[in-house]
Amino acid sequence: MFTEYEATYRLDHSFRQGVISYIERCRLDDGGYFFARVLPSSGMDTYCAVKSLSLLGTKPERPEEVTGFFLNQMEEGSINGITGLFYAAEVLHELGQITEEFRDYALRRLRPLRNKAGGFGAYEDVDVEVPSELQDTYRAVRTLNIIQEDLDREKITCFVSGFLNPDGGYGSKGYSTLASTFYATAIYRLLRLHNPGMTTTKGYLRRREQKWLVQFIEDLYWLVEGLANLSEKPIYPDRFTMFVLECQRHNGGFSRATIMGIPTLEYTFYALSILKGTGVL
Repeated sequence: MFTEYEATYRLDHSFRQGVISYIERCRLDDGGYFFARVLPSSGMDTYCAVKSLSLLGTKPERPEEVTGFFLNQMEEGSINGITGLFYAAEVLHELGQITEEFRDYALRRLRPLRNKAGGFGAYEDVDVEVPSELQDTYRAVRTLNIIQEDLDREKITCFVSGFLNPDGGYGSKGYSTLASTFYATAIYRLLRLHNPGMTTTKGYLRRREQKWLVQFIEDLYWLVEGLANLSEKPIYPDRFTMFVLECQRHNGGFSRATIMGIPTLEYTFYALSILKGTGVL
């Protein structure tokens, strides 16, 4: 039996304003965001910026320009692939600007991307830069959920459960990872599907938390969010919070690691998500 402890950290108004200022300094003239502040904006960074601001209880300074960034890309036909559609759908949904045109656009492009195993996108010999075989499926499912399109839950359940390992984690070739476990639990939660390994998966995540083999902020993000998908909280929230705060840099943004690294919008989103999960944000 694990005992959860309450967080003792409390982040004040100045902390929030410092992070918001960092995010807004990364907004560019085309309506999107990019941590390097060089045109054109990045779809990923725009997604991370908008979701980060939401975690801080606010929205972009000029939301119509942010939605315009993606809607203009849609009109040009340049939003392609599961990842691009996911970023656009999330931002438009967050800002209340999902249109019928976008629904049709996203559905037409996602339908051909179902794979033969019941999921979406690539799941074998995945590029080394992709953290999980389940990432494409999660992003496709989330996008279809946003545009309110029905899914074949049975096929998706079968696909995801194929990555469940005896230790309770998820991953290919019998090797469980925090990323794959996060995506698996997120898919089950999103579609309200039965998680066949609920108890063992909780055990896997708790063991990873106890061992504390965290080097990078994304590892902690997957761990905290994986627990949240199972309605669990971190046992030691202060340890999580301390790691995250040590990743913050003087300009208000967050980097990947505590010792070194430049701040980016991606790592800032991970940081704020973790702080939210530990109850200090």
